[in-house]
Amino acid sequence: MAIALPEGSRGRALALGVTAVALAVVWLAVVLPLLDAYSDRADQLQRHGALAARMTDVAASLPQLQRESKALSADPTPTNATLEGATDSLAGAALQGLVEGMTTSAGGRLSSTEALPAEQVGAYRRVALRVTLDGSWPVLIHTLQAIERAVPRMFVDDLQIHAQPANAKLTEPPLDVSFTVLAFRAAVPEAKPVAAAPSAGGQP
Repeated sequence: MAIALPEGSRGRALALGVTAVALAVVWLAVVLPLLDAYSDRADQLQRHGALAARMTDVAASLPQLQRESKALSADPTPTNATLEGATDSLAGAALQGLVEGMTTSAGGRLSSTEALPAEQVGAYRRVALRVTLDGSWPVLIHTLQAIERAVPRMFVDDLQIHAQPANAKLTEPPLDVSFTVLAFRAAVPEAKPVAAAPSAGGQP
């Protein structure tokens, strides 16, 4: 059975109503999700851009720290500028305790630590510790500042920063950070073997 549609002004009003409903459906089903996705993507790009700029600033300071580390062996070093410990392992343990304390004070957490082989640098032994830190950007900055001001002297090398998936409500995305902390201990000269005294009969 054919349905008679209204004509005249009522027909035009009905046509406008149907068109408005169709446009509303298209807006809710297609346009609005696209706008939300675009907004989320823009926020994500903005966060990544800000993080990249901060990483660039930190990386730019590394060459100066490396030059200071290389020049350390040639400079007069006060006694409080070196790690305590008669062996590399003891000095490494002391370094790990200091770094863990500074990280905790900054509000972060060390998820892993790895003692690297020590190296002879002039009259000193260079002790290295590779660490991985979980925390936000402020936590990283406060930790690096604490290391820079630390006594004994410490230096940061091979800094790597990766952003973790962040909740949209968080102003600072969580970071996965790894870096090497370098410090020095005074190298104790090895005792030389004492030659055996000759016997009374002159025989060796």
